[in-house]
Amino acid sequence: MYFKSVIIVSSVLVSLVACDSKERVKAPEQGKQVAAPQESMSSNHKIHVEEVIVAKSYTYLRVTEGSKEYWIATAKQPIEVGMTLYFDEGLEMKEFASKELNKTFDSIWFVGQMKGIPKTMAKNSDATSPYGGKKNAADSGISIDKLAGGVTVQDLFASPASYEGKMVSIKGKVTKFNANIMGRNWVHLQDGTQSGENYDLTITTKEIVKLGDVVVFNGKVTLNKDFGAGYKYSVILEEARIATEG
Repeated sequence: MYFKSVIIVSSVLVSLVACDSKERVKAPEQGKQVAAPQESMSSNHKIHVEEVIVAKSYTYLRVTEGSKEYWIATAKQPIEVGMTLYFDEGLEMKEFASKELNKTFDSIWFVGQMKGIPKTMAKNSDATSPYGGKKNAADSGISIDKLAGGVTVQDLFASPASYEGKMVSIKGKVTKFNANIMGRNWVHLQDGTQSGENYDLTITTKEIVKLGDVVVFNGKVTLNKDFGAGYKYSVILEEARIATEG
């Protein structure tokens, strides 16, 4: 079991370090030993994100787990302060020097895969977003006339395959907006329509909008988009731009 864990976490470290030759693990000083790998836990490690530093190679996280506080380095992922995340194996490094941050961590854990929900509960769905919030509740006060030549939230979720890879236009109300996460802005849009339990469309864009704005977006429909950290979208509108009606 120990050697199996060593192999797993060692491969995690190799894959992370290989991301950028400029960011390398500093050899431990004489007399200092790399800590043994963390044992796998059936219930996963549940952490709360207290601080995020996004660098070229890694995303660095200062986290708390119960009464413990420590640092994690993981592949660049859309993570924000306040999120609750889960992981299995990790490898601890002592005296890790990050040239990019000009900082030496007394101790840091290299983790290959972070999830927004525990493995035992994972159901890749649209229930979570890259910025940690649950999908917005349906706003019964929203009623947007369908854009001429456009689509609705209901259209996209009722027959997603017919729109995959296509450019579409949709008009709706901004119910949530978060800027500059993984090089893009994130918009939640509702138009008062729905298909089953799906009434909220996630959009990635470079545009800036405000909560409550009624806007028209034109973008590409992508299906089953996985951003990592457990955040997977069955339908998402990407590289969207604000358009005018007519």
